[in-house]
Amino acid sequence: MSKLNHQEDLDLLLSLPDRVLETPPASPSSQFPDYLSDDGSPKRLGEADMSVFRDAVQDCLDYDTEIAKKAVKSKHTKGSSDPEVEKFSGLRIGNQLVSAVELSNHFADIRFIRLSAIRNSLAGDTLSGCWATVGVLTEKGQQRTSSTGKNYAIWKMGSLDEKTISLFLFGDAYQKNCNEKAGAVFSLFNCSVRKDNSENGFSLSVYSASHILKIGTSVDYGVCKGKRKDGMACTLVINK
Repeated sequence: MSKLNHQEDLDLLLSLPDRVLETPPASPSSQFPDYLSDDGSPKRLGEADMSVFRDAVQDCLDYDTEIAKKAVKSKHTKGSSDPEVEKFSGLRIGNQLVSAVELSNHFADIRFIRLSAIRNSLAGDTLSGCWATVGVLTEKGQQRTSSTGKNYAIWKMGSLDEKTISLFLFGDAYQKNCNEKAGAVFSLFNCSVRKDNSENGFSLSVYSASHILKIGTSVDYGVCKGKRKDGMACTLVINK
């Protein structure tokens, strides 16, 4: 039996091809010279042509770049030059002396009324409760002297909408602010209200320096630079 098996093995060997394949197979690099050996990565014979890929993504690259540039520019511009908008009055204020947080604290427990809404808020000859408003000094009147020998002045306050309200300054309220210039923005607290025959039908009065607070300068305040029909310079206050 052993002799028979040996003869069968011999016949099988004789029937095999003359060349037996390598085990394991030969390295790909020996058959395909354009490939590297270990990881099978293609061998780069020259610089790859990326033009097709670049053309396909060019629009996206340009778009993202432009957005980034605009975002940086916008952030820089806003942080460096944009004036603060006072949220209660809506006025744009530069050279702020009182921060938005501080002003909000001043108005926290009192009623805020815009200048244009004071007339409709009157209850008789006065306003009920504690209240405040904000306005731009549009016209600074000359110093006057009362019958008791005290100095005072009458200012014009407005919101740059061509309508103004007369503000009487007495006592230390006048002494502290007599050198202020037109265009300054003030917050007024608990002013006395007096009905009169003016266009607005009332005027305001401040007697204490604690009832008037300068918060900055209006960036939109301006004066007309034209001339009137009589040839005189126009003094109309405008919103730039």
